[in-house]
Amino acid sequence: MKPARTRGLASSNGPAKPSPRSKRELILATATADFARIGYRASRWSDVADSVGIGSTALYHYFVSKEHCLFTIMAEVLRDNRDYFELISRETDDPRAVIAAAMRHPFEGGDAAADRHRVVMAEMHVLSLGHSGPAPEHEAYLNARGYAHDIVHAWTRYFGSLMRAGKVPAQDPHLLARAVIGLSAYPFAWYGPTTDVPLEHLRETVVAHALAVVFNSAGEFAPGIA
Repeated sequence: MKPARTRGLASSNGPAKPSPRSKRELILATATADFARIGYRASRWSDVADSVGIGSTALYHYFVSKEHCLFTIMAEVLRDNRDYFELISRETDDPRAVIAAAMRHPFEGGDAAADRHRVVMAEMHVLSLGHSGPAPEHEAYLNARGYAHDIVHAWTRYFGSLMRAGKVPAQDPHLLARAVIGLSAYPFAWYGPTTDVPLEHLRETVVAHALAVVFNSAGEFAPGIA
C-alpha cells in the first residue's frame, strides 16, 4: 500500500528552528550543502557524519541510507513548493499576483534554498525510475514523487480554471503548467555561488518570463489553439 503523503503547510525556505530533532535537521542541511556543492553521487555519507560530529553508524538512526536522505530532502522541498502554491492561489483572485509569488518562492530563502532546489533539479530524474529499498527509503521516494505530481496537477487545475474564466488565453493547461514550472526549476541546474548573475535578478527575470508565457496570446506559439 502506498503510504499517505503528509498534508499541511511545510516550513519556509529559511533556516530550520531548533527542535528535539535538531540533529536530523543538521544532517539534512549538511547533506544538502554537500550534494549541491560536489554532487549527490560524488558525496560521501561518512563525510556528512564527520561534519555533523557523529559516527557513521549514528546516521542510520535518522536515515537508513544516503538515498533515504536525498529523497527526504526532495520531498521536503517539493512539499513546501506545493503547499505554498496551494496557499497563495486561495488567498487572491489576481492570477498575476499568484504566478509572481509562486515563481519567487524558490528564490526567497537565499543560497540555502538555492542549494535545496539545486539538489532537487539535479536528481529529479530518479523520481521517474522504479525504486525498491528499505521501507523508510521507499516511503520518502513515494512522497517526493507524489509531491512532484501534486505540483503539476495543482498548476494544471489552476490554469484550467483561469482559461474557463477567460482570464488567460486558451491552450493546453497541462503543457502550460509544465512550461511555467520549468521556468522556476531549470535555473537551479546552473545557478551556483560563483554565478555572476545576482539571485534577485534571476528571480525577477523568471517572474517576468512566466507572466509573459501565461498571458501571451496562445496562437502566437501554438497555432490552431482557440
